[in-house]
Amino acid sequence: MSDDVRSLVRAGTEPAPPPPPAEPLTVLFTGRPGPRPRLGRELYVAVPVFRSAYDAVRDALEPWLRLPLAAVVFAPEGGVDASLIRRAEFAQPALFAFQVAAYRLWQSWGLEVRALSGVGTGAVAAAHAAGTLPLPEAARLIAAWSRLPPPWPVTGPADRAARTAEAEFRRAARAAGEALTAAGRAAPAGPPVPFVCSTTGRLLAPGPGGQRLLARHLLHQARQPVSFADAVRTLDAAGFRRTHPCGPDPENGWPDSELRAVAGVLTHTRAHEPGCTPPRGSFERPAPG
Repeated sequence: MSDDVRSLVRAGTEPAPPPPPAEPLTVLFTGRPGPRPRLGRELYVAVPVFRSAYDAVRDALEPWLRLPLAAVVFAPEGGVDASLIRRAEFAQPALFAFQVAAYRLWQSWGLEVRALSGVGTGAVAAAHAAGTLPLPEAARLIAAWSRLPPPWPVTGPADRAARTAEAEFRRAARAAGEALTAAGRAAPAGPPVPFVCSTTGRLLAPGPGGQRLLARHLLHQARQPVSFADAVRTLDAAGFRRTHPCGPDPENGWPDSELRAVAGVLTHTRAHEPGCTPPRGSFERPAPG
């Protein structure tokens, strides 16, 4: 286990002075991943909460992927499947699984949020994390999204593949739309978490004055995603001034960057209040030596 994971274990199990009072965070799920070989592997091995959430997402994704996600994401360097992570059809689902698992880990640490938002495929992850879009429909939409053709014309076999991908994306979008409609009619299973559009700053899911989240809002993100910086500015202008990213640092491709991205939220959780620690079993201690 790396020194970074050991540091994360210590940070998550040793209380520290609480930060000054501040409004809860708005978590902004990132999109447009680059190739991230072995994304989340160390967290998967060391942190049971992360592993359980990751496995749930992986199980939901695999009916829609041509290879098991872990076989690609966690492939040994130089292995037969390792290079496939450079393809969007695996990079996007890998980011989705990492983000959902990271957010579930933050919840287990006691993170309280004001709202969730997302850019690109991060909007789907945010909608699911907010409790608005069920995991099966979210996973299907992500898998279909990851196979969408590039925005330039193609011909021959590539054109036929593009038409097939577009058709599946429309079917997945309809399924997501039906799930969102059903969720809007059902009583919430727990306290609602507001979902905010990163393009307009408008509240789209439960909350005073909020509009119902529709599939078209997610589809708009698919076709016209905003940059992370623009999303932060939009949220700030709408009054959501404390944003925190959920996802690996897009400017840092080193293998340990996702560990730091996950640990960065600790100072905003109840785990750092005196006398509080994460739930028992949040971590597996590394073997001596």
